[in-house]
Amino acid sequence: MKIRIISGAAAAVLLIIVLILNKTFVFPLCIGLISAMAILELFRADKCIKYIFSLVAACGSAIFTPFLRFFGAYGWDTFITVLAVMIIFLDFVMNHKERTFHQTAYMLAVTVFITYSMNLLVTLLLINDKFGLVYVILALCAAWISDTGAYFTGTFLGKHKLCPEISPKKTVEGFLGGIAADIVIMVIVSLIYGLIAGIHVQFLWLIFTAAVCSVAGVLGDLSASLIKRQRNIKDFGKIMPGHGGVMDRFDSVMFTVPVFFACVSAIPIYSL
Repeated sequence: MKIRIISGAAAAVLLIIVLILNKTFVFPLCIGLISAMAILELFRADKCIKYIFSLVAACGSAIFTPFLRFFGAYGWDTFITVLAVMIIFLDFVMNHKERTFHQTAYMLAVTVFITYSMNLLVTLLLINDKFGLVYVILALCAAWISDTGAYFTGTFLGKHKLCPEISPKKTVEGFLGGIAADIVIMVIVSLIYGLIAGIHVQFLWLIFTAAVCSVAGVLGDLSASLIKRQRNIKDFGKIMPGHGGVMDRFDSVMFTVPVFFACVSAIPIYSL
């Protein structure tokens, strides 16, 4: 537990530094490295790491596309992603005797989904000079606050199992507690931010967004747990002592970010 707390605190400090430096290359660099490490862990989980061309293409796309989006090279990020997809298919053709279509489809899905999802954090940051950074913070917190709220609610009040065959510790009470925690924290943060910055907040839409993001986060967590269970692994990696790999910490984030982006694109939570 001590190692877990220290590791979590160190990660939190690094996150704060990255957010402070959000106007510099540090932000897209962090997004790219996290995406590449997540892809590496998922490739390794399905024993696809031996396909070097596919791995390099996927990780290269994950690292470079945030920079292209951050510095306004619109269209080139899509070009790089499509190029990575073509290389993965080419690698499939070159190794067709030993490589299955299942592995190829898995690598394609991992590459496109993670790259697209994480790159949306860059899009959220640039969506508005005044509250873009707050959108990024809320998109990240939508996953982690829900997880924390679910943990404590489930620990003290949990009685009914949510998905016992996939994640035995998850409970219905924890699930509802996570949604409630997301709503409360996001409303409080937005209320304070709205008063300080002098902006209008769509609170009803914010509550809906928080609830939907919390549900999406649980889906992401369960999906990652199912991959680990079917591949008989405990953690995706060991980069964070006590926590596991990048995917062990960002599995829910990969799902909440696209949902959060879709919500604020439909109806902005903040307006001047």
